This record gives sequence, structure tokens and C-alpha cells, in this order.
Amino acid sequence: MAKLAYVLPILLATACSAPKASPEPSAPTPTSTSSAPALKEAAPLEKQPLAAAGGLTWNARSPLLARKPKSSMRAAEYGLASDPQAELSVFYFGEGQGGDVEANITRWLGQLSQSDGSDTAKRAKRSERTVADVQVTLVEATGMFSGGMAMPGAPAPTPQPDAMMLGAIAAGPKGPLFFKLVGKRSSVEEARAAFDALIDSLRPAS
Repeated sequence: MAKLAYVLPILLATACSAPKASPEPSAPTPTSTSSAPALKEAAPLEKQPLAAAGGLTWNARSPLLARKPKSSMRAAEYGLASDPQAELSVFYFGEGQGGDVEANITRWLGQLSQSDGSDTAKRAKRSERTVADVQVTLVEATGMFSGGMAMPGAPAPTPQPDAMMLGAIAAGPKGPLFFKLVGKRSSVEEARAAFDALIDSLRPAS
């Protein structure tokens, strides 16, 4: 009995001092994505103040930049920051003025020539569109552009090789409006979507 009383405390002390088994490593806690920064949507292309002429209104957006018209004959004018020579001119001559659609398209296409001497009119693309009950005739062509009007006392415009023209004639309630974008082909292609958006924004003035 004396030996048992002596051995029992030693066994108890040994058991208490034995190292405890390490618990199984837990699976890593998934990182919450709620705090991750959300992807920002692309900012909409900047719209410019509403313009109006001939009983119609429209909006322009970048990369078209509104600027003061060079001539009083122009109802509005837009440039491109990437190309000082490119411009979109808007003409309004009054009710019943400005000539018919065919005469104007023929004149516009006559301002473009082809290096092989072919007829620009045969290469041009034409289409029609109705925008908010407004009939619009569109034309697109490329070539050497030698048109445009020089300011009084200024030299004639320098011909532009590899140019492109996007034109639109809208039958406004107070007479036709003429939209013509001309510049280097690459510049006009850059502004094509903005030109189309401008035409699609046409609305009768309230």
C-alpha cells in the first residue's frame, strides 16, 4: 500500500505534463469580396449643349467639339481635337432655301476626286433614315477632298488626300439642314459614332 501511494502521484504528474495533441488545421476562411472595390462603369461620352436650327434640335458629343462658326452661313460648327483640319459644318439657309437633296449630294461628291479618275458618285454609299419623323438622307464617300470655301482674303483650302466625308440632309419643318463632316479618313472614322449619334438625336423643336 505504501508503494502504491508513492507511485500514484508520479503517474498523475506525468499525465498532466504530457503535451496536448494539436487540433486539425481549419480550412482558411474565404476572403469576403464585399469590401473589394467595385469596377467602375465607363463614363458616358460627354454631351454638349442642345443646338437648334430650322425647327430641329440636336446634341453633339465628344470627340466632336462645338466651336464658333467660321461663317454666318453656318448654323453650327464642330471640330476634332485630334485633327485641326477635320470639321463638321451645319448649314441652314431658311425655309425653302438651300436646294434639293440631289443637287447638294452631287455638289458634295464633286468635291472629292479619285486617284484613278473614277467617278466618286459611283463609289459613294447612300442611305435613308427616319429619325423622330424627320426624313434624313445620308451619304459617305472617300477620296482627295478639294472642296470647302475659303474665307475672304484667305488662300484656297489645301487639298486633303485620303479624306472621308460623312453627310446628312435632314428635312426639317422649317427647311432642310445640311450636316457635313470632312477630314482625314482616320479622323472621320474616329468621329463616325459621334456623327451617327448626332443625327439620331435630331428632334423637332417644341
